[in-house]
Amino acid sequence: MVKHGISVVQWGPELELGIPEIDEQHRRLVEMLNEFYRELEEGHKHEAARRFFEELEQYVNEHFTYEEAFMRKIGFPELERHRKTHELFKKLVKEELKRYESGDEKALREAVALALSWLYTHITRTDRKYAEYLKEKGLL
Repeated sequence: MVKHGISVVQWGPELELGIPEIDEQHRRLVEMLNEFYRELEEGHKHEAARRFFEELEQYVNEHFTYEEAFMRKIGFPELERHRKTHELFKKLVKEELKRYESGDEKALREAVALALSWLYTHITRTDRKYAEYLKEKGLL
């Protein structure tokens, strides 16, 4: 939870790729998670859940579209593999939303865990690959 102005999820150098537009979009995911926890702490679970799912769905659609176009533009050779991981994540988010809407409270926890996992595994490992590709090409 957010206590004394401290966020649950902290933005740090391990999450930064050095690509301003993409780093800003990734920061938005951190903000979304912290906003969710803040609303929970204030006792607004259903509103927090609704907003979290809505924002997460919108985020993945917009961010993944941008990121895939970026990778296409730079000629990133692993674009198709990366795109498939995006599709899988979108599918998982939709499944958790359906479960939550059908009354499965556990789906909310699993969706948040999924977003946290995505933040700390996909961004720090998978996304880092295209940042490294840019560095190798001398573009970053």
